[in-house]
Amino acid sequence: MPTNIRIGRRLLAAAALSTSIGALASCAAPPPSVALTEDNHVHELATSPDGQSLLVATHNGLFTVDLADGDVRGPAGDLRIDLMGMAVAEHALLASGHPGTSGPQPLRGPNVGLIRSDDLGESWDAVSLEGVADFHALTYDPKAETIVGSHAGQLLISEDMGVSWREGTAVDTYDLLAADRGLLMTSFAGLSSSLDGGGTFEPVADAPALVLLGGSGDAIVGVDQQGALWESGPDEAWRAMGTTPEQVSALTRLPDGDVVVAGESGLQRTSDQGQTWRPLQS
Repeated sequence: MPTNIRIGRRLLAAAALSTSIGALASCAAPPPSVALTEDNHVHELATSPDGQSLLVATHNGLFTVDLADGDVRGPAGDLRIDLMGMAVAEHALLASGHPGTSGPQPLRGPNVGLIRSDDLGESWDAVSLEGVADFHALTYDPKAETIVGSHAGQLLISEDMGVSWREGTAVDTYDLLAADRGLLMTSFAGLSSSLDGGGTFEPVADAPALVLLGGSGDAIVGVDQQGALWESGPDEAWRAMGTTPEQVSALTRLPDGDVVVAGESGLQRTSDQGQTWRPLQS
């Protein structure tokens, strides 16, 4: 049984998978003060549109970490929204999840649907499916200008920035990533790809059993069920790297090629393909 990766946020609609990839991770109630520590579960990581900061979507709101000095700020706007899924769409942030349990409450629950921020999380506006959808996996394809999200075992696809949606394939998804080679998805069946924006998927031959994906363009990284790191470039082949330092719930590849993962001890960064790790936040 794998032990090096926490994927509970991907499995709310797939309890039967727990015997093969671990137990469901739960999120604790918000502490009196919120920080990027073991009491604040991280759901998603992404680089800010200007490339200067890491965006950290957590159970208690959106935090930013300066990539130059590790300075942590947040939660943005003092909004302790439970951000389950998040994606960067040009200069906007797209997200989903649940309203906060303390502080300002600008969004309706129990699920906030698709929400959008144009000020790095200082404020959010409901776009669609408010009170209904909770996208645990969410990605934006800049080439096709489409949003793809996974909610309750169903992929939903929007071609108008979330105003309206159509159904894609029905599948319990762990992670989604729009890449140059198409839409990538991890699930119980392994890694698969779609060339029609999520309508149909085909297994990726010779791919490792990945759970989490990160990166952009043709530079992609992933973590498998045992916590091993993998990378794939323009040739689309997957190559083994190092291993994660602990159980992880999210990862991303930075513009400089470094990889950042989120675990119980916080955010950790590697510059040598997972051979060594160092704390990201100060």
